[in-house]
Amino acid sequence: MRVLGIISSPRRGGNSELAAKEILRSLPEEWEKAMVNLYDLNIKNCTACYSCVPEGSKCRIKDDDLDFLIRQVKHSDKIVIAAPTYMLGGHTMLKRVLDRLISLVSDYKEFGTKDCVIAVSYGYDGWEGLSKEDAILFARKFHLNIIGTELMLATLPADSIQGENLKKLHRLADLLKDGWEGLPEPTSDALECPFCSSTALHIYPNGKVRCCVCAGEGQLIRGMEGMEIEYNPTFNHHLTHKSLDMHTDYLIEKKQLFLDTRKDIKALQAGYADLDWWVKPEAEE
Repeated sequence: MRVLGIISSPRRGGNSELAAKEILRSLPEEWEKAMVNLYDLNIKNCTACYSCVPEGSKCRIKDDDLDFLIRQVKHSDKIVIAAPTYMLGGHTMLKRVLDRLISLVSDYKEFGTKDCVIAVSYGYDGWEGLSKEDAILFARKFHLNIIGTELMLATLPADSIQGENLKKLHRLADLLKDGWEGLPEPTSDALECPFCSSTALHIYPNGKVRCCVCAGEGQLIRGMEGMEIEYNPTFNHHLTHKSLDMHTDYLIEKKQLFLDTRKDIKALQAGYADLDWWVKPEAEE
């Protein structure tokens, strides 16, 4: 059994790193353990060329570390993601890698079912923002099976491995050891998307609920203990295999449309080419 910890923080010995290490060391000694910090990797920006979209195709960017990261995930049986909150969202490196993971949209068959737990730290009460949702989407783009998530108020380094936060980390470790069947267990008082655990929900006047991450839909109803979401477990949200295949087909179609109409597009672009209002740093020297 190989478990991989993925950290998305530039801070050495910070809350994310310590959280991942605490989870890993709480797992059986005979398990092989490995860690990767996204901040240590050379990951270039996605250029939205869509060359990677057709099944069997790969990203055209070859001289960076994305393939290394993908291999580490593929060669692991279980995954731990530890991520900090930066300005109400995930760290920049998380998003940079996430953009490049469009190359995996049709590769879910290559990854199989790998259980994943997520620990997200934030430094100011009530300011967790969408950091959990960023980490969830990152995991889902690797086609991981998220079985547990935890938000941890952790302001100073090492806050993540003390008190209530330590209990949360041990709960995640137990989930990895014992496994979990079905949808992730809710871990907060807030209503969560039943499909991906996101708390970023659009709620409409008619009671319809739509997840901002996976587009899962349900209906807000009054339950025994307050409001809850009633949903159809067969709903085709964005992260199902069927939806991923539809997304791939859509991108291929739009890329072909671009190729067929690029002369017209270039003509439209040409009308703006001489509007040169760019401001550059050297201009101030």
